[in-house]
Amino acid sequence: MKGIVFDIKRGGVKDGPGIRTSVFLKGCPLRCVWCHNPESQAPEIQRAVTTDEVCGREMSVEDVMAEVLRDAVFYRTSGGGVTFTGGEPMLQFGFLKALCAAAREAGVHVAVDTSGHAPLERFAELAPFVDLFLYDLKCMDPERHARLTGVPNNLILENLRRLDATGARIWIRCPLVPGLNDSDSDLAALRAFTGGLRSMEKLEICPYHPIGLEKCAKFGLAPRYAEKEQPTSADVARWRAALESAAASSS
Repeated sequence: MKGIVFDIKRGGVKDGPGIRTSVFLKGCPLRCVWCHNPESQAPEIQRAVTTDEVCGREMSVEDVMAEVLRDAVFYRTSGGGVTFTGGEPMLQFGFLKALCAAAREAGVHVAVDTSGHAPLERFAELAPFVDLFLYDLKCMDPERHARLTGVPNNLILENLRRLDATGARIWIRCPLVPGLNDSDSDLAALRAFTGGLRSMEKLEICPYHPIGLEKCAKFGLAPRYAEKEQPTSADVARWRAALESAAASSS
């Protein structure tokens, strides 16, 4: 089986526990205004307009696993493994499932990074091969979620509730963008929802980074959010304080 991969990054420490290889699958049903990887959104292979760079290549499961297993010794010593991300990896579901099964067979820890916007049955099919789900929550307000990402959040939240009920290991990841989804009420709603999850092990803050603007220019894409400044340390401190305060008030 083959799929379209747009990047493979080895030696990472941010996409799950330990030292990891992150495999980026092309295609995404969301159009987040702040997207860090806008070149990932279209499912097809793309050519840059400013360079000779091509985004995406067809790879087989065996091709990908050959890359992943190059760092097997580091996975064993650090408790790491492989993370399948995107884009939205669920969009290439057959390929993703085959990759997860191959990694599991090879004894490699498997994490899947998802927006949650996928048919519910896909999570059930994938769960036997996945050790950890990295689950993005971008905005709790339904109308604003639709404006900021292009899709409503009802399916995303329902999938998370049901995945949580199965006992799957879950880390929640929250991309936060100043002025868009970081008000105290946003953070309180986020903490209130995640506080009801039984299987969530971690709630991570992922501050906005303007790297997507350079990628938009490279691939001839029109940016929808053109802020070049990253959140300050004070912004991040406020976010953490608001989430902790909401957690304390709900306990």
